[in-house]
Amino acid sequence: MNYSIGNIIVTTVHVISAILAVGGVAFFRFAALPYIESLPEDQKQNCMQALRTKFVPILHGSFAMLILTGIHHITRLIRTGVGIPEMLIVKIVLALVIIFIGVALTMKTGFEGMKAKRKTFLTLNLILAAVVVLLGIWVTHG
Repeated sequence: MNYSIGNIIVTTVHVISAILAVGGVAFFRFAALPYIESLPEDQKQNCMQALRTKFVPILHGSFAMLILTGIHHITRLIRTGVGIPEMLIVKIVLALVIIFIGVALTMKTGFEGMKAKRKTFLTLNLILAAVVVLLGIWVTHG
């Protein structure tokens, strides 16, 4: 299949956005949260807020770019008449679940039940991200 330089750039932005989002979640789950838990109670909230202030724009920006570049890819498939493979639909649904969980866990208020189980949901997001990557490779190379 022939790809234009525009499509290559869009795909590059898509992959980099996924790397930033998944890498950030992995860092938060396996490095930042254990560190925060080791802090004295009076320092936990300040540390969490400081990390949140830096991390949320990166995460939400990555999500926005994934959505925009994903729409580009879907539109391209529809325009070329290839259609949308079922595995791609599954990938999209799982990606939307990942985005929902990520946004819910990073909102200032709301979703307190999810936030109380932050480690579980971050782990779930990492597992779902691995499945999404697998499905992406399957759709592209299958």
